[in-house]
Amino acid sequence: ELAAAIDAKATWTIGKGFKSNDVTTTMLDQIKGWGKDTFNTILENAVRTYHIGGDSFIEIIRDKKGKLVNLKPLDPGIMRIVVNRKGVIIRYEQRTKIGEKTEVKKFPADHILHLARNRVADEIHGVSMIASVEEVIKMRQEAMTDYKKLMHRNIFPVKIFHLDTDDTTKIAAFKANADAAHTKG
Repeated sequence: ELAAAIDAKATWTIGKGFKSNDVTTTMLDQIKGWGKDTFNTILENAVRTYHIGGDSFIEIIRDKKGKLVNLKPLDPGIMRIVVNRKGVIIRYEQRTKIGEKTEVKKFPADHILHLARNRVADEIHGVSMIASVEEVIKMRQEAMTDYKKLMHRNIFPVKIFHLDTDDTTKIAAFKANADAAHTKG
């Protein structure tokens, strides 16, 4: 349910797409992200990602003349934000996911589009939506599980029988009879 809500929010945020002049629209129509993206799907992905993890990072790729040629979503789980002593972002670092050797790719601050959800004061990271709703989701799930058990007990109540015998054959026959009655309703 949470995933569906986050997906709906991301889709709603992007909504009808974007409006721009013809030159900008043509440029944005050329953006392909990782190959199958559009400008809209890249932004929708960014909104979804920052709701889940608090931050979303997109690499801004330009040609030699400085013209925007692509936007590529990056995994926030491997991105690091580097700030100076005044708390201003000076660069981003991407750490490799595969292998024993850790490689770091450094990006100047203006080469990354960084969206941070619900930052507070001078925080450099955003706040995940999941952290704020997790406990309520767990409580609701627990209540639904308890209610399900309660409803089943109304339909098939727990019954305790006391038999005036120690004869295992008679007890087994009674249990079989009670189980059959319970199964057949």
